[in-house]
Amino acid sequence: MKMTLMPGAATIAAGLMLLPGAAHAADPLSIRLGNVPVAGLIPDGYCLPTGQDKMIADQLAKGDPENTTHAMFIRCDQQNQPAGIKYDYYLIKTPNAQPPAMTRAEFIALMTKELNLPAYQSGAATKPEIGKAGDNLSTALGTKVDLSGEIKPRGADAVCIYMGGQLDVRSAAAAYPIALGGCGTIVAGQILFVYAYDDPAKPNSGAALLQRTRWVAERLKATDGQAN
Repeated sequence: MKMTLMPGAATIAAGLMLLPGAAHAADPLSIRLGNVPVAGLIPDGYCLPTGQDKMIADQLAKGDPENTTHAMFIRCDQQNQPAGIKYDYYLIKTPNAQPPAMTRAEFIALMTKELNLPAYQSGAATKPEIGKAGDNLSTALGTKVDLSGEIKPRGADAVCIYMGGQLDVRSAAAAYPIALGGCGTIVAGQILFVYAYDDPAKPNSGAALLQRTRWVAERLKATDGQAN
């Protein structure tokens, strides 16, 4: 079963390290997966983009033609700042090409087997996707952006299969590393990915990002009674 394991890498925005700010209580989230309404929660301290941030988010989502971006969460204390979205944020995406509906347990078993292949364990399988993500981002932004780095499997549990690693972003405007953690799961029968991005210099940033993606994923529930 072949699928893109990195939807979201094409939506990295140039910026500098974001420092913690004031707390913001978790807000409800409402999205649709096809015809299925899904409810969830936005993590504390994060908000949906508005104003110029929403324009940027929409532009970047268009740079990922193989996936649908259902939501982006940015730091509430950094909304609509001149420096942009920064790089502490979340994305929720689904691949446009979906296989027949499956349960979460079936998906995790299938992907665990695939991700044990040497090409994934070495990181070689995701390198072409990283390069393609850079090309898509360049097209979306109208300026050359180079992406490099390494993304590897990070295990699985009853909710997610995990991918994680670090990317290096280079453009005429900036050059910086960014840590990426991803959870792949099933919600209402569809494959869905939650991604979290942050500063790789933060202590235990890799493990923390995986935990953050799981928190979002396990709260996404179909409101029409469909099981995950």
